[in-house]
Amino acid sequence: MRTQAELHALTREVLGADYVELQVARYTLTEDLASGRASIATQLTLTGSSAARAIEGEGVGLVDALFKGIQRALVADYPSIANLFFDDFHVAGDFRGAKKDGARTDVPGTVRLGVENASGRSFSFEHTSPSVSASSVQAVLRAVEHFVNAELAVLKVYSWIEDARRRSRPDLADKYTQRLADLVQNASSSETIERTKKALG
Repeated sequence: MRTQAELHALTREVLGADYVELQVARYTLTEDLASGRASIATQLTLTGSSAARAIEGEGVGLVDALFKGIQRALVADYPSIANLFFDDFHVAGDFRGAKKDGARTDVPGTVRLGVENASGRSFSFEHTSPSVSASSVQAVLRAVEHFVNAELAVLKVYSWIEDARRRSRPDLADKYTQRLADLVQNASSSETIERTKKALG
């Protein structure tokens, strides 16, 4: 089974200039500590798209609210992201290079987010910066970005297989089928991806 890094490289190779990157420049977070509820509002930019998407989400904190907001905004275009589950969240500060004086509240912190796809495979996404909240946002973006592109890559390779079969090129069809088998490990489940799994037998 390919590693996450290998699958990421394969996805980038397949998509090329069509690889989608997700970006957030700023956000507004409101959190009620008494009720334990948070709401977030931001603008999400997808490379290749001329307009930013308005994101509004609610949850038990920053990460939950942001993920739910992005999921709701993108699921119609990328249905596989409806089938993602968090299985790890970890924050760690790096105090090794911290100055001896001061409160040391500005040391870099690494946020690691574990996400499980519908097949039960876990993927890890992390970001390091002096801001735990900024790194949390970036980790969520990298996670969603991963599965958006995994879905796009699966569909693109599946279209290559269909084209090879129409042109009676079993050699190419076999080559692309192997690539598809690797990429399906990377993606989460949706109706379209399930059809590709059936095509693999």
